[in-house]
Formats: sequence, structure tokens, C-alpha cells
Amino acid sequence: MKRVGICAICGSVSNLNTCSLCGRLVCGSCFDHSRNVCKQCSSGIILSEMSSERSGLI
Repeated sequence: MKRVGICAICGSVSNLNTCSLCGRLVCGSCFDHSRNVCKQCSSGIILSEMSSERSGLI
């Protein structure tokens, strides 16, 4: 079942996906399908991974 509504990030009306981290309902272009999170949470994940790599944790 598809949900149609207003994207919490860009405001477009389209089919929505739910971010598995923050719960935002976002459109396909604001959703990182490979991580199952919105692009705002995905940015945080990427930054966290980069920081961990630099400190030698990964």
C-alpha cells in the first residue's frame, strides 16, 4: 500500500517513504533507499562513517 502525502523535507506531493531513524515521511528523491533513511539522516550516517574512518575505528 502506497502512502501519498507531503514530503517532510522538500514539500513535494508524492508517494512517501518512512525514515527508519527519525520517522519522517519523505518522497523518493529525499530518501536514501540503500540505507532506508531520509537524506538528512543519511548525511549524518556518512559523516559519522567518515569520522570513524579518520579516527581508525573502522
